[in-house]
Amino acid sequence: MYLARRMKLKDIEEVHSIEESTFPDPWSQDAFTKELMSNTHSIYMVIEEDGTIIAYAGLWNIVGEGHITNIAVKKERRGAGFGRKITEALIYEGKKQGITSFTLEVRVSNHNAIKLYEKLGFEIAGVRKNFYDKPKEDAYIMWKNM
Repeated sequence: MYLARRMKLKDIEEVHSIEESTFPDPWSQDAFTKELMSNTHSIYMVIEEDGTIIAYAGLWNIVGEGHITNIAVKKERRGAGFGRKITEALIYEGKKQGITSFTLEVRVSNHNAIKLYEKLGFEIAGVRKNFYDKPKEDAYIMWKNM
C-alpha cells in the first residue's frame, strides 16, 4: 500500500538518492532543504510505500501557475504507474492552492514522460533550445490548463 503526502525534511536523504540516480545534473540535498524551509510558494510531494520513498515531485506556484520543477520515481519502481500517481497528487495539491494551469519542461528524447504528460492533459507548447546539459538537449515546454 502506498501513501501520497507532502514531503518532509526527514525525506530529503531518500529523495536526493532518487534524484542522483535519475538526473545527470541533480539537485543537492541543500536545494531540497531550502525549498521546504524557505520557499512558501512551493509544493513538494512524495509517495511512500512501507516506509520507503519511491517517488517525488515538486512545483512552484507562480501567480496561480504551477511550474513543475521535478518528478522522479525510484529506478526499480518505474513502469508501475507511480509517475502518474505522483503527478496527479501534485496537481491535486496545486489545484487546492488555486493553481489553474501547470507547465513543465521535458527532454525531447524522453518519450515515456511525454506520453505520460499527454495522458494527463499536457500539450506541447514550444521548445527551449539547449535547455539541458549533460547531455546538451532541447526541452519541450508542456502546458495543462484546468
